[in-house]
Amino acid sequence: MPLIPSEFAPFFHYATPPVVGAFIGYITNKVAIKMLFRPLVAWRVFGIKVPMTPGVIPSKRHELAENMGEMVGDHLLTSKEIGHALTEHDFQQHLYSLIEERVGNFLHRDTGPISSVIPQKFNIYYDIAIKTVKFQIKENIHNFIQDPEFAHKIEESLEKRLDHLLKREVGSIFTGHERENIYRFMETNVARLLSGTAMQQWLEDFIQQKVYEALRQDHSLADILPQPLLELLLQTIEKETPNLLLRLATMLKEPEIRQKIVHGARGGVEHFISSLGPMAAIASGFLKMETVEQKIHDYLVEKEEDITKWLQTDEIRERVADALTERCRKFLAKPLHTLIHIENETKIEEFCKQLADRLVILLQGRDVSKALSSMLKANLETYIDSGNLSLEKVLAEFIGHKGIAAGKSWIKSEGIAVLRTRETLGTLDIMIESMITALLNKPIGKLSNLLPADVREEIYRSIQTMASDMLAIEVPGLVDSLNIKRIVAEKVNSLDLMRLERLLLGIMEEQFKYINLFGGILGFLIGCLNLLFAH
Repeated sequence: MPLIPSEFAPFFHYATPPVVGAFIGYITNKVAIKMLFRPLVAWRVFGIKVPMTPGVIPSKRHELAENMGEMVGDHLLTSKEIGHALTEHDFQQHLYSLIEERVGNFLHRDTGPISSVIPQKFNIYYDIAIKTVKFQIKENIHNFIQDPEFAHKIEESLEKRLDHLLKREVGSIFTGHERENIYRFMETNVARLLSGTAMQQWLEDFIQQKVYEALRQDHSLADILPQPLLELLLQTIEKETPNLLLRLATMLKEPEIRQKIVHGARGGVEHFISSLGPMAAIASGFLKMETVEQKIHDYLVEKEEDITKWLQTDEIRERVADALTERCRKFLAKPLHTLIHIENETKIEEFCKQLADRLVILLQGRDVSKALSSMLKANLETYIDSGNLSLEKVLAEFIGHKGIAAGKSWIKSEGIAVLRTRETLGTLDIMIESMITALLNKPIGKLSNLLPADVREEIYRSIQTMASDMLAIEVPGLVDSLNIKRIVAEKVNSLDLMRLERLLLGIMEEQFKYINLFGGILGFLIGCLNLLFAH
């Protein structure tokens, strides 16, 4: 029985050439593709190398590696292409996200002192750096203080401050309360001055000098003593008159004083009777002195309160004060030579001493120091216009404009000298040491708390810009120094042949299928042409 039925023979007759051609074309391409990778090593028959072994890829592996390296290094991954890729939006966005994440993690981290951030192995360098920084800061500050430019700036600053101070009113510098404290201080010191032994000795010497001058020039005490002192003396006499009368009233109550008054009155009566001449015997017969004395004594006892009240009346006070003041004026107006003689030095010295003692007692009274202080206060307040006068005008009256200029110059020179002294520089060194140590030991904390969100974003953008600029500048040189062509060639040469085959097949497997299919189609067409030409 034939293999092919007769009714199918014509069909197989015509179909066989195209089908065989397609099969041959397909198998031929598949074998050709397989021969690109296989065999891996050369085949030998009787010691003779079989042609086309090993395959194209294994035999031309080094040339392939060099060509791939050249293609990648010279045409694909060039510095220009890489630089252009670095400017792409996607890369820049990824770079910004990476910087934001890494820097943000650092800023949000709770950081301790700076020393805790430094790795342990760098501590010695950290200590050396801190010591160097401290030394440099101290040295620079010392040099800056010694610089003439620093002195010039300090002088300008002090000049402005002093001018501003001098333009201010006295009342803005020393308030009313502060001036009252000054006046109380003056009052206390005036009282201390007047009560001191030096004041008594000076007053005695002064009076003695003036007395001798007055004796030679026919002067009186009124001519010697200052007018304010004379007025104060008279005012004091007038003021102390009530106390004097009160003291007199108190003395009248004392038995001894009363008895002396009675004896004095008796003596006056006896003197009166004796002055009557022939009538004295008759009068003495009528008046017995014991009776008179008793009557006077009884009268003084009976009228004791009346006498005290009478002595305290305003009329008596005024009359006694006027009398004492008048007597004092007359005494002060008398020429000194009528009181003492210039030849009697002992008497003059005694007089001067007694007068000085009396004046000292008078001056040591609290009222005197208060009066003098009040007078000084009134004059000073009037002069400074109750604090409205500028300090410059006040000082100009005391020391003059040249004195003010000299004072300002002295303050500026002394201020600079103080700043440049060893003690000041040492104090500055201690302050710098303490401040830097405290700053370094202080925990840094979260830097994000110190930086607002917009500032942090600006930091990220700045770092991104710096990184992009650095890459744009440095990448070309880095790419050239990497020698990508050599790296690719060495990498391809180092690959296992089976892995290289899988790599190439993984890339071109789809294309190889189409090549095999194309070979089958081409063989089919050639078979069809052969069939056509045969018939």
